[in-house]
Amino acid sequence: MNLKETDLNLFIAFDVIYTEKNLTKAGQVLGITQPAVSNALSRLRELFDDELFIRTSKGMIPTPVANQIINDIRSALSLIQNTISEAEKFDPFTAEMTFKISIGDSSEYRLLPLLIKELAEVAPKIKVETYLTPRKDAPRELASGTIDFSIDPPVHSDPHLKHEKIYEEDYVMIVRKDHPILEKKEITIQDYLDLSHIHISNRKTGLGHVDMTLYRLGLSRDISLRAQHFLVAPYIVEQSDLAITTTKGFAVDRNLAWRELPFEIDPLVLHLYWHEAKDSDTSSKWMKELMLKTYGKLQKVI
Repeated sequence: MNLKETDLNLFIAFDVIYTEKNLTKAGQVLGITQPAVSNALSRLRELFDDELFIRTSKGMIPTPVANQIINDIRSALSLIQNTISEAEKFDPFTAEMTFKISIGDSSEYRLLPLLIKELAEVAPKIKVETYLTPRKDAPRELASGTIDFSIDPPVHSDPHLKHEKIYEEDYVMIVRKDHPILEKKEITIQDYLDLSHIHISNRKTGLGHVDMTLYRLGLSRDISLRAQHFLVAPYIVEQSDLAITTTKGFAVDRNLAWRELPFEIDPLVLHLYWHEAKDSDTSSKWMKELMLKTYGKLQKVI
């Protein structure tokens, strides 16, 4: 391959086809016609001597060669973009850009007010968009630039992802302030199991962190309500005898009663993830440091 004779726009087309898995959609993203995308794909196939994408009922499926080269292509494209960005000299106060963050609703509730306040003071033209990206999709979306950061427990093993511990907090049992169980001086494991509980999960089945811990102890609790979002939980707790087991900050923020758990459980640990290509991007590094600083303020409150 002679790089001097290669149209670098072909690699941009490759990245978009890989992400969209559809030539028409890829054309819409690139701002060109579908035949032009097909032509670019033909040239890419000739360049790599491989089909690269196979047309199926589920869309354009990448071949092993395409899967092998995608991260290198994305890193190279990101490096070029970052070099251009560096030349423009990033200034937070005047910069106009949008950062896209994958984050759960409970963390969103705690982080965003402080983060937006900070941005208003030091970077008033920077915008934030948040999404809840399925954890299995986070590495791909970070690599493609669909999201800039992901806040998750330390579960990702993709070697192209960088991460830093951003937050740690203990789990507690949370109930309404006049709940009968609060009359007890000491809450036993049996007291806890006798309660009816709320479990928050966007999955239809499967054990969460608390129930996996109980399972290892040979125990199980009664789940009366399985809901999708944490933000509904305070209203239910306030109007029922149901308990929820989550972080202490959740109770403090919402003026609910809490007690330490009568069993050992690992704390909630959150990491900030980003793709390695972002390491050379000044604006991403600045945003990363601001998020670490903001979470540091939350940590001091607990």
